[in-house]
Amino acid sequence: MTQLLLWLACIACLMAGAAYFLRPKNATTHYIGVIAIIVHTASLIQLLLSHDGFTFLTIGLLIALIGNSLLWLSNRSKDLSLLLGTAFSLGAIVIALNAINPWDLTQLRSNSWGTSAHILIASVAYSLFTAACGVGILLAMQEYQLKHHKLKQLLRVPPLQTLEQVMFEFIWAAFILLTLTIATGFYFIEDMFAQHLVHKTFFTMASWCVFSGLLIGRHFAGWRGQLAVKLTVSGFFLLMLGYFGSRIVLQILRHGSTMS
Repeated sequence: MTQLLLWLACIACLMAGAAYFLRPKNATTHYIGVIAIIVHTASLIQLLLSHDGFTFLTIGLLIALIGNSLLWLSNRSKDLSLLLGTAFSLGAIVIALNAINPWDLTQLRSNSWGTSAHILIASVAYSLFTAACGVGILLAMQEYQLKHHKLKQLLRVPPLQTLEQVMFEFIWAAFILLTLTIATGFYFIEDMFAQHLVHKTFFTMASWCVFSGLLIGRHFAGWRGQLAVKLTVSGFFLLMLGYFGSRIVLQILRHGSTMS
């Protein structure tokens, strides 16, 4: 049942991604997006119920679901169809990885409601930063095309000011949740600088510093455009490296030690 739902969710996300690329203004496209989100949700619930704990791939599935849902809601008032097409396609890849499960991943268990809350807040924060990074990339591409007078090749996206506003809305919400993530981590997790957590803690704090610097610079110096996008992508990269990068390295090292 779990495998079936995962593959159905994968197909649904691929169909939604293709629909947003090919027919963004068609009403049917939005319904396909809703169906993809519903099946994605069902597959995640079934996966959590059938496993004793979760892996970083499962959390990736949750992040993809939240990100797609937030972008779908934002698309109701702004044309983010190009970003949605990309997000649903990437979500399909994450779902497929969960269905294939190519690595022998260690199950992570949550022993308290506080740890569970920490994981949930972190997942929502990561999703919002992912959306902000995607919007930022579109913003940079559109600015580049405008500066090089490629008016006929402009992307199918909202005006620059609208994109920038959306990006900073996502960043502000994600930054607040990232701050809560760090606070709950120090409160509910015994040693945030333990050997298996030190990389995650370091990169998360580094990302928090980058985004706090960006928001301060935005408020007092009016930072925008390419500088804002570069800092957004840098902070996002640090955050993803801290979580997924350290997880992958630890899983590979653990697998190598068991093989030897």
